[in-house]
Amino acid sequence: MIEPRGLLSISKILDGLSLERIGTRVELVEQTGSSNDYVWAVAEEGASDGYVVFTEHQTCGRGRLGRTWLMPRGAGVMLSLLLLDDAHHRNPPPETVSILVGIAVTRAIRSSADVDARVSWPNDVYVGRRKLAGVLTEMRTLRNGSRAYVIGLGVNCLQTADHFPPELRTRATSLDLETSSPVVRERVAAELLRELDRCFGDASRWTPEFVRKSFHELTVPLGACVQLTHAGRDYRGRTIDIDPTTAIVIELDEGGRMSFPASGTALLYEPADTDA
Repeated sequence: MIEPRGLLSISKILDGLSLERIGTRVELVEQTGSSNDYVWAVAEEGASDGYVVFTEHQTCGRGRLGRTWLMPRGAGVMLSLLLLDDAHHRNPPPETVSILVGIAVTRAIRSSADVDARVSWPNDVYVGRRKLAGVLTEMRTLRNGSRAYVIGLGVNCLQTADHFPPELRTRATSLDLETSSPVVRERVAAELLRELDRCFGDASRWTPEFVRKSFHELTVPLGACVQLTHAGRDYRGRTIDIDPTTAIVIELDEGGRMSFPASGTALLYEPADTDA
């Protein structure tokens, strides 16, 4: 069990923050099925751009490609945010949104905890070869005809190794496992809001040049051993190039090179001791 440390405090998260776009309204829902679904429902009722909901527990949390997102109650920071995409609100190109979120989450973790977080293509966050945080971006057309994004993310904060299933203990981690410093969830949450606000409030960060430069500054170095699943087939190899908004290029163990698009591709980094 995660030791109870109280619910996230919204007032502590927002204390001293100066936000322009993200955080126009911030709420805490102690438990929900999916925080993304919760925000979609509120969006249909007319929620404002920049609306954010934090939750302590999801009973039906989900990740990319239909995967399940599991986190013990109170173990991390989970939030979903709403971005409206209409005549009154500008957003990056659709293929850039998730990449920018991954960059923002990585920067937030680095500034709130003493860990060398790295963004993994397309937008997971790793420490070493273990996954620390994940992002799920969804886009829909609301009943009023306007388009919207809901972005969900989760950061593992207080888990110990025993909180992960045996098959994930070499592939998942938490801030508590990676640093000897105290992990304060409100600090992590505040930095997430700050970096997301910078990300989506400053259009100069949306250019292909900025996105590529920022991604490569923060990503796992090229040459790492990876496993991929695409179109029902598994591949193994080493990364040799990444264009964050389009594809990753792998030198395959079976020979040759292959480019994989983000859509429909699942990637896992091999544990470090398998690297040459």
